Amino acid sequence: MKKYMPSLRALIPFGILCILAGIFAFSANADSTITIPIPKDYPDRKVTLSLRIPAQTEPLTRKDQLKPAINSNRIIVWNSQPSPKLDNDDEILAIFTNMNRKGWVKTLSARASATMRPLDKYHAIQLLIHICNNIIEIGQSANFNNIIKRVNLTSSDVEDVRRMVKRFERDLILFGSNPKKIDKDLLIIQERLKKNTSGILKVIRVEGTEDGATVIHMTVD
Repeated sequence: MKKYMPSLRALIPFGILCILAGIFAFSANADSTITIPIPKDYPDRKVTLSLRIPAQTEPLTRKDQLKPAINSNRIIVWNSQPSPKLDNDDEILAIFTNMNRKGWVKTLSARASATMRPLDKYHAIQLLIHICNNIIEIGQSANFNNIIKRVNLTSSDVEDVRRMVKRFERDLILFGSNPKKIDKDLLIIQERLKKNTSGILKVIRVEGTEDGATVIHMTVD
């Protein structure tokens, strides 16, 4: 019986080869590095490996290297001006200056925006909403009839604001405002201003002539 049983020394090389095969398989998948440990008591500490690659073998393709297919029909919209600036001669800036001078721009941040040049379009929309809310606040007061007689607004001022509301209607909607309701409220105040200032002369321009005279241009609301 002992004649056919292999000795422990004869099994050592076979066991080492099995271990090397397992290490080779694991290491190649992990980081493509092969580490071969050799027992200290192994004769000459030399190991010979034979690697056979079949002729029809193809390289493996890693999934993370595959590039996604690009749909050529897709249209990409690129916004080159995500924060557009208004021209310094834009009409709305003159209106902001007038309303700021009359005190209808009430917060520090809003006043800073009213004097900023160039002014960001989206800051202008926020400032327009701010001014509209301040004017519409008159109509929400309990003594509306008395306040409307003392405000320093004219029907022309309100008309200017209404025109800007119409111009930036889509932007106001994006900011969560209702431009139609804003215009309706402003119209009510504008009509009351017209009624209370009817027949009043206003000086719109004063100029001198070559002979030293002064010409005063006036209008009647």
